[in-house]
Amino acid sequence: MSIFARRLSPVLALGLVLGAIVTFTASPASAATPGTAIAITAGGDQGCAITPKERLKCWGDNDYGQLGIGASTDDEFKPVLVPNLENVKKVSTGDDNTCAIVKGGKLKCWGYNDYGTVGDGTTTERRTPKQVEGLTSGVKSVSVGNYHACALLTNGKVKCWGYNYYGAVGNGTSENEFHTPKTVSNIENATHVSAGYYFTCATVNEKAKCWGSNGDGQLGDGTTDDRDKPTQVMNLDKNVKRVIAGYYHACAIIGDGRLKCWGDNYYGAVGTGSNTNEYETPQQVVGMQSGVTRVDANEYFTCAVQNEKAKCWGDNAYNQLGNGDTDPRDVPAQVSGLTKNVVDVNTGAYHACALLKSGAEKCWGYNSNGQVGINDAVNDQIPTPKRVLL
Repeated sequence: MSIFARRLSPVLALGLVLGAIVTFTASPASAATPGTAIAITAGGDQGCAITPKERLKCWGDNDYGQLGIGASTDDEFKPVLVPNLENVKKVSTGDDNTCAIVKGGKLKCWGYNDYGTVGDGTTTERRTPKQVEGLTSGVKSVSVGNYHACALLTNGKVKCWGYNYYGAVGNGTSENEFHTPKTVSNIENATHVSAGYYFTCATVNEKAKCWGSNGDGQLGDGTTDDRDKPTQVMNLDKNVKRVIAGYYHACAIIGDGRLKCWGDNYYGAVGTGSNTNEYETPQQVVGMQSGVTRVDANEYFTCAVQNEKAKCWGDNAYNQLGNGDTDPRDVPAQVSGLTKNVVDVNTGAYHACALLKSGAEKCWGYNSNGQVGINDAVNDQIPTPKRVLL
C-alpha cells in the first residue's frame, strides 16, 4: 500500500493501494532449484513468494506485521522466512495484510486488523499468521485488497470480510465492517476472485461480476453508482477467463487472451492510447487482442503477460513500468529484459514483480521499504527488473 496515505481514514485515503492478487505455479522442473519460487505476490510496499519446499518468504514494509515474522516491525530488504507456516499452497498480499492457504484448504491471515481484515473475529493487529474464522478447509484461492479480503471456496462460492463502507464485501448490506467472512450474494460457480481498492470482482460462469466502490466506473456496469451486491460488467457476459480488481480500474482476460480494461484512466492505466479520464465500460487494450495469460493492476498502472513477455502501462513516476524511464505510457510497453519465459506478473503500490519459467523472480520500481527484494537500502527506485534474493 502507498506509504503516502497510510493510516488515513478509509473514506479519505486516496493514496492507498490494493494488493496483488494473482499467483502462478511454476513448472515442477524448477521446484528443486535453490533461490526460486513456485508462486509470487506483490502488494502495497511488500512482496512474498512460495518456495519449492512450500515455505513462505516475505520482504518489504512491515509496519503492521504484514510480513508475518513476529514481534519485529522493521522493514526487510531481502526475503525472510515466515516462521511456523508450512505446506503453503497460495498467497496474496494487500495494503498491510497477507493471507496464505495451507494444506487442506485452510486459510490464515495476518497484519493490520482495525477493520477486521485478518478475519479472526477481532480488530487486534496480528504479526503472525492467524486462522480465519470458519475457513479451516475448502479454500481454493484468496485475494487481499486494501482493507478487505475474499476467499474462493471449492464449492464455487465466495466469502469476503473487512471494510464494507462501499459494499466491497458484497453481501447486500451497508454495515461498515465485518470481522469474519460473509457469503457474497448471488455468486455460484465462481472460478476466480480479486479484491481491489474498496471493490471486488469475480469470474462467475465465465461472466465478469464486480461490486463495491464505483466512483470512476471501475465496476464496468456503465454507471458510477456503488453496489453492495455483484453487478454484471457490461458486455462481459460470456467467455471470461479471469477478471481482476485494481486501484480505480479493473481488467479481464477473454477467450484466447484478449484483454479489456475499464475505470480510471488518468495516467493511461486502461491502455487505450487515449487521455480519456475514465471509462465506465470495458475497452480493448491496444495491441492485446490475443495471447494474454496474466494481468494485474494497482495504483494507476497495469501489467500483463502476453506471449510470455511482460508488458506494463500507466503511471511510471517510480519506474513501476520497468522500462528504465519515468514517463507514463497509455499503451502497453515492454518491460526491460522480460521478453521471454514469463509466466506471471504481480503489481504492488509502485513496484511490480514477474515469475519466470525457471522459477526466478524479478522485481522493479519503488524500493523505499525494500519491496524489490534485492537487499538494497540505498536506492529508492529500481528502474529495470532485478532478481529477488530468495
